[in-house]
Amino acid sequence: MIFDASLKWDTTGLTTATLTASSRGEETVVPGWSGALRRDVGIQVDHAFRRWLIGTVKFGTGFDEYVGADRNDTRTSLGAALTYKFNCDLSLKGEYRYDWLRSNVTGVDYNASVILIGLKLQR
Repeated sequence: MIFDASLKWDTTGLTTATLTASSRGEETVVPGWSGALRRDVGIQVDHAFRRWLIGTVKFGTGFDEYVGADRNDTRTSLGAALTYKFNCDLSLKGEYRYDWLRSNVTGVDYNASVILIGLKLQR
């Protein structure tokens, strides 16, 4: 069964919590493997310190089951972001995220620190 769902809760006028869950089938480029079934769950909390300054914390985990192979991966991610809104059309976002993957296949595990900076123009 494939699904995609989210539940958003406005805890206060300044804070929002979002719970997400999804699954999807994806192709792989590895010969002999048909694809992977990916399942993910996550939670994100956004808080507006001011109308123009929004802080975000995120946690997510996922499980990948590869079809045609005896491989299973568990992914986990923890992050924080800060968004500065110049006006209703333009915003700047900085994010730090720590990702790790654990697999039952040797040599695939990793830990990664990710820093993202983005400028968003929305019209």
